[in-house]
Formats: sequence, C-alpha cells, structure tokens
Amino acid sequence: MADWGEFGFIEALRRRLPPASGALRIGVGDDASWWRPESGNGILTTTDMLVAGIHFDLSYTSAADLGYKSLAVNLSDLAAMGGRPACAYLSLALPAQLQKVWLDEYIAAFLQLAEAHNVQLAGGDTVAASELVISITLNGLVSEGNPVLRSGAEIGDDIYVSGSIGDSFLGLQLLQERIAGSVLDSSKIAFLQARHLRPSPRVGLGCQLAASGRVSAMLDISDGMVADLGHLLAASGGLGAELDRAKIPLSQAALKLVTAGHLDCRDLLTGGEDYELLFTANPDARAEIAEIAISAEVAVTRIGRITDEKTILMLVNGVTEELSGRRGYDHFHD
Repeated sequence: MADWGEFGFIEALRRRLPPASGALRIGVGDDASWWRPESGNGILTTTDMLVAGIHFDLSYTSAADLGYKSLAVNLSDLAAMGGRPACAYLSLALPAQLQKVWLDEYIAAFLQLAEAHNVQLAGGDTVAASELVISITLNGLVSEGNPVLRSGAEIGDDIYVSGSIGDSFLGLQLLQERIAGSVLDSSKIAFLQARHLRPSPRVGLGCQLAASGRVSAMLDISDGMVADLGHLLAASGGLGAELDRAKIPLSQAALKLVTAGHLDCRDLLTGGEDYELLFTANPDARAEIAEIAISAEVAVTRIGRITDEKTILMLVNGVTEELSGRRGYDHFHD
C-alpha cells in the first residue's frame, strides 16, 4: 500500500466500477456522491465497522471472505427492516505493508456480493493505520409500506426465526480449534465454517415480510438469539417470551455436535453472528408467513410466543428454564 498510495488505489477502484445509474447520479470521484432516490418511503441507512483482532482474525479469514462478510452484515441490517439495498460507502484504514493482492481479493468479493444485491459502491475513504479497520455505510429503500421496527411486538404474537441457529458460533469454534470436529465429516465442517465466514443476508425474505404488513417486529441476529430477542422485547415495551427448545431450528451439523456432547445447546442461542431474521407476527398470519417462506426459499420456524412476563423462558424436556440472564456479545464487556 505504501507503494500504491491512497489515490492510486482509489483510481484503480473507480475504473472497476460501472457508470453510475438509477438513483445514484454521481459516484466515486467527486467530493461527495449524489444519490437522488425515487419518491416513496424514504431512505434507510445502516453502518458497521470491523476491526482486525476484534471482529475478524486474518489467520483463518481470507481477504475474499472478509470482503463478502463486511458487506453481508450490512445487508442483513437492511433486511431486518425490510429494506431494498441501493448504494454503499466503503472506508478502509489500511496498514502500509498490506499487499495489493490481498486488497484486490477483498474488493473482488465485496463487488461480487454487491452486484448480486444490486448495490452500487458510491464512495468512501482510505487512510493509513497500524491495524486494518473496515467501515461500511449502506443505504436502501423501503419498497412498500413502512420499515419494520423492533418495537412493535404485542402480547400473544408468534415468534419466528429464519434458517438455523448457532452455526456461525460453531464455525468460529472450529476455526479457532476450540472444539473437536472429529464427529463431523469434512462437508459438515466446511458448512459450519462457511456459515461464520460467509453468512447469508436474508434480504429477499425481509423485503417480502415487510411488504406483507403482517410482521409486527423484526431484527437480525448478530449478538445471539437470546440477546437480540431481549432487544426486541425491551423495545416493544418490556415484554417477555416463551420459547420451545424442541422447535429451535438446528442444522444437521449442529445437532450432531450437540448430540455427541461437545457443547450445550443453550450456547447456540447466545453465540452470535447468525445473521438470521428474528420476527413476530399475530397468529392469524401463520398461513401467509408460510407462503412467504416458500416464495423466498428460506426456512422459517415458529419457536415461541410473546408474553407479559418480562423475561425469556424456554421449555426444555417439560421443564421451564429462564434464559434472560444469558447475554450475547458486548464489545466493552467481552
């Protein structure tokens, strides 16, 4: 990077981008981008920062994996509000000794995922730093109606989750060699590691759920299912939840590790970085939600209901346990 220079990198990146189109009138190259969106329901904006040694470890995270994931986590935030992604801003703090080939692989993966979700890179910033830091801001639009907030859950609502829970946590444990994968074949190990390194943002599902008008509250699972459910309950006025352990969706790989006694299933509920959608809806919406799940080609599971108990309870083999004390990841505590 010391040889390439900031402006050499920016110019090389600019040449790789298609001409600005649609709502993006002016992209990379000026002092600011010009984004003139269609009239409608306003602009959603989310931003996320990734710091080497805190959010990722380059000893087992490739440049391409990091390029993918750094955008994916922002796409997941938009999905949680029913947003349709539009344009992104990428800011990088780069060590001078960072190799050009590493950065090229990072950008290629970033742009590949951006193209898959019709995201245009509109600008950003680069600075020199002693550690690698990545900051992404993503703008999006709400196609129909209003964004889905995390504050709309009501007593009696069903609680749903997309995909499966705990895979990213297990993938990280395998990458860090904290658990043995001896009971798993190579395909299941690769599956769990990929769920950590390359999570699937549920953009299509989030948009369809929001457009239906049947979802009362929604967020994405980044800090752990229990912690994020706690955020939703607090935002909705201090409500409670009852979960059924038997209904928590686990992948075949996760179930095999739990069955073999390598970990407690409860750990999967607090591991974080699943980037699945957790949402609530009135019971009379069950048939419609099932149809949306089929249309979006994403499994959706009803795992419990909202209560007025102001705590999170889970039924395990006929015994009710309290989960409210199980917090997820916190930057300043962990």
